[in-house]
This record gives sequence, C-alpha cells and structure tokens, in this order.
Amino acid sequence: MRVNPPDCRGEFTQMTEPAHIDRARRADLKGVGHDEPMPTSPRLLPLIGSYNFRDLGGYPTHDGRLTRWGRLFRSDTLHELTDADIDTLREVGLVSIIDLRTSAELERNGRGLLASEPVRHVHLPVVQEGGAGQGAPAEAQEDLPSRYLWYLEVGRANLVSALTMVGDPDSYPMVFHCAAGKDRTGVLAALVLDIVGVERNSIVEDYVLTASRMDLILSRIRGTPDAEARLAEMPQFLLRAEAATMEAFLAALDEGHGGAREWALASGVPAASLDSMSALLVAD
Repeated sequence: MRVNPPDCRGEFTQMTEPAHIDRARRADLKGVGHDEPMPTSPRLLPLIGSYNFRDLGGYPTHDGRLTRWGRLFRSDTLHELTDADIDTLREVGLVSIIDLRTSAELERNGRGLLASEPVRHVHLPVVQEGGAGQGAPAEAQEDLPSRYLWYLEVGRANLVSALTMVGDPDSYPMVFHCAAGKDRTGVLAALVLDIVGVERNSIVEDYVLTASRMDLILSRIRGTPDAEARLAEMPQFLLRAEAATMEAFLAALDEGHGGAREWALASGVPAASLDSMSALLVAD
C-alpha cells in the first residue's frame, strides 16, 4: 500500500444537495466528456477528463433511508482531469482517493493534476501487477461474475484496507477508482452499498450506469499505445456492464459468504469500521 498524505485536511460539512447536483439539474451538460452529451443524471459530475465520476448518494436502503449525497464517489481514471475539473473537485471538498489500479497502470499514466493537490492518495491495487485479469483462473477469464469473485481472493488484503478506509470519517469526501470504473471499482461499490443496506436493485442499477459511459472510456483507451491490439484480443463481454453480471456476483457473494458484510468481517475488516461506514453514508 502506498499513501501520499495531504498537505492539509479541511473539515467536511455534509451537503444535503451538493452543488454538482444543482448544476446538473439546471445546466445543459452538452460538451461534457470531450464534447459528448452527458446523460441527464445528477450522479455524474460534469468533468471533462473523467467520464464516469459519479456520486453514490440517494440510493434507498432496506429500512427506508437514503445514502448521503456528496460523501462517496466512484470513478474511472483521474489522470486526465483538467484545471476546470480540479476546480470542481475542490468545490466538492475532496479529501481522499483510493486508487485501485495496478502498479503498472499507475506508473504508466500517473496521477495527473491531482498529484499537486492537497488530497490523500492511497494506492490499493486489486490486482498487483500487469493487467486487471493477469493470472486469473480460467473461469475468471471467461465470466465476469467469476472474475469479480476472484478479485475478492486476489485483492482481499487491499479491499479490506479500502473498506476500512471507507469507514474512517477523516477520509471524506472520498472517491475510489480504477481505469474504466467498471470492474474493480464496481466490486468495491457493490461491497460498500451492500454493507450499508442499499436495496439490491439499486446496487445493480449503479453498476449498469457505466454502460452509458463505455464508448467514451473506450475512446480514451484507444488513444494509448498498442490499444487496438489489446482491445482486439479482449473478449467483448469484458467491455459490457450488464445487470445480469452484478446480479450473479451478488448472488454468489450471498451463497458463498453470506453477503458483503459477512465477507468483510471474515476477511478482517473491523466491525466498528463497518458500523461507522453505515453511519457516515446513510442519512438518519
């Protein structure tokens, strides 16, 4: 684990409706994402250099409450953020970043403008080296739910650290991200939302939101060296974000571990961190 501490730490004040939500409701967001229109979802922050940065607030829980806006975000890679994007994240009050990319991805693409910001950066790769599927067993090469279950094994220690950090009030507001913001990020988002009691349909819907961003994400990937060759060799199912994938992963998580909370406890996340996570992320 590599931690880059912030130069300063601002006090976070909970926003019932953050400024980015209001802007998304009022503004014509055409032009966001390299001159592509953004779907009319207040979850997506209007950023130019990141296509899948979105708020995990407003999701219903089993007991009739909602997750808080403006606290926890998920994203694709952040190394292409612009000066205007950085201004937006300063407005959000971003304190911490959990970076789930491999060491090779971090070394190749870096952190961009965020490297100069007073934001805590914690590198917690789900897969230690190489590509996100390197070293995966055969079933994880052929099936996304199996791949996500493999992440729970190969990335167990760093996922435990990530969940423990999500339970730390000093970490907020926080974003976690990988490269596309779909698979590694999707697994961590599902774990967090399940732990705090979000309804299953909403967890699945959150995962599927990435599908509308994949064309933009792939356009960025195609601009990197050897991208066409790598994409040509990649099975097409790896590029999809379908409801059935997350439904199958959550069902297997229930069957094999009793759910996300039970997996987290058995893997070493302190119960106090999980309880704190719910208090931080779910409105009273």
